[in-house]
Amino acid sequence: MSSFLHSLIPYHPFKALYVFSVALFTAIRAPFWLIHLLPSFLRQHPSWTLRQAFMVHLTKVALYHTCLVRSHPVWSLSPGAEKERYDRISPSQKDVYRAVLDDREIKPVEVGGTWFPTVYNPADAKRKAVILHFHGGAFVLGDGRKRDLSYGAGLLTSHTDCWVFGLQYRISSNPGCRFPAALQDAVTAYQWLLDRGIPASSIILSGDSAGANLAIALLRYITDNPDVLPKPKAALLWCAWVNPARCLNPYTCSSNRNYKTDYLEDIFVEWGVQTYAAPPLDATNPYISPMNHPFRCEGVPMWVQFGEVEILADDVTKFAEGMRKFEGNEVELHEDKGAPHDIFLIGEMLGFADTAEKMAGAMGKWLKEKL
Repeated sequence: MSSFLHSLIPYHPFKALYVFSVALFTAIRAPFWLIHLLPSFLRQHPSWTLRQAFMVHLTKVALYHTCLVRSHPVWSLSPGAEKERYDRISPSQKDVYRAVLDDREIKPVEVGGTWFPTVYNPADAKRKAVILHFHGGAFVLGDGRKRDLSYGAGLLTSHTDCWVFGLQYRISSNPGCRFPAALQDAVTAYQWLLDRGIPASSIILSGDSAGANLAIALLRYITDNPDVLPKPKAALLWCAWVNPARCLNPYTCSSNRNYKTDYLEDIFVEWGVQTYAAPPLDATNPYISPMNHPFRCEGVPMWVQFGEVEILADDVTKFAEGMRKFEGNEVELHEDKGAPHDIFLIGEMLGFADTAEKMAGAMGKWLKEKL
């Protein structure tokens, strides 16, 4: 398809026609994909079930076309289906937006977030801490609400004694939401939790994929500015996207050794980095691409998880090894055999629910020792 036709797809009526044709042809081709994948030796990975092989392929196709039409969540702070579990948060009046967050164009705004499994209740003796979670989606997809985060939040609440607060931060697929918008929102949420009387020693940062990148950026901001915010208790990083700068190369995914066994596509990560690190920003900035910029975070143990056969496996491993070189840093690296990217977020849909449960169980045991 020519670049001219590509440029028309995000706009109606071309968008509607394209979506209809893709849905039709996918429905026609799906039975043939299933037949092709029946023999285990034809699947992307020999250990995968038919369901896993089919769903990873279907997700890859769906993600590609979603990016082509530039489909993304509409920004809204309406409670919606989350009802009383949704909280709106105004920017902090305290001097917490310094240095990298002091941007000429991008300013702190009101954001929102959803509590899991119920509204936060400090009188509930069963839950001892709060996990502040940042959703994935290459900074262009996702919203951290019930439909988006229920599965991942369920893993966290089932295997820890914590509430989860899923932040709806600004995504860069919306105008005027490049970096540092998401990091400003992360600081807003962190300070809001502190203002509610939740001590930093009872807050755990968490994020999957791009959300893990954001969790790392927040942790870096806290350590770079020790007089602004106190350190959290721990950090949980799921399939962290630690090198967006690499994705300016249009063949980042397709040239990776794990391309066949993952659903990430070049068009997806390229869309993410081009909008999140839009000019005049440099995508190699340590706050955007932390892989080659390890830092000291003594006193904040980190759980770093990745899938064995995902595209980001080598980058995550390199990041963890770099962080371990600093005296006082505690980094637990966890590999899930045969797993693609971000089973924390969509493991059930992909057919990797058993692996995701074991992964969350290992995390829960590790975190219990830290609390």
